[in-house]
Amino acid sequence: MDPHADRRVRALRGVVASAVTVLLAALAHTVAGGDAPAPLLLGVAAILAAPPAVALVGKRPSALRTTAAVLVAQLVFHGVFLLFGSGATTSFTGGDHTHMAGHMVMTGAPVIAQDPMSFAHLVTAVVTVAMLHRGEWMLRAAGRGIHRLLPLRVVRPPHPLTVRRVRAVFRAPVPRAVLLVADIGRRGPPRAA
Repeated sequence: MDPHADRRVRALRGVVASAVTVLLAALAHTVAGGDAPAPLLLGVAAILAAPPAVALVGKRPSALRTTAAVLVAQLVFHGVFLLFGSGATTSFTGGDHTHMAGHMVMTGAPVIAQDPMSFAHLVTAVVTVAMLHRGEWMLRAAGRGIHRLLPLRVVRPPHPLTVRRVRAVFRAPVPRAVLLVADIGRRGPPRAA
């Protein structure tokens, strides 16, 4: 595989990881009782999460690198959500995330057992990693199966094609005889008034 194809696959893997992570994190956030993020907020979070995810996913599929990309994408999503809230308003309150982050800083431990929001995000992270890691493997396996069932056949013509060069020549028509007929009018210059 050429290096450009490797880069494209890596970029695609990172962008998909960031987009899927942000969407599933938003779903978990909403299901756990939080505000539904605005679509613009989700787009900003996915765009901001894409470069670190591309850097983390690597050339080959790896559960560890996929986990790192998912965690970074969730952190970016939460950072954007902390800054802008739900995105429906312009207030700079983080809602449940501010309370959760404050409690984690004060106690030094996550509050997963007490907070349904943290539990929902943890479960979503695990599901996202499994889905992305195994999903790519499943897509590749499905592609190989389809290729076996419907092999790509190259249709070749029965004889080699010969290309003849045709020179286009433009010749202007030559008039044979031109008869000029003019209407001789008796009209003169306009009269002075």
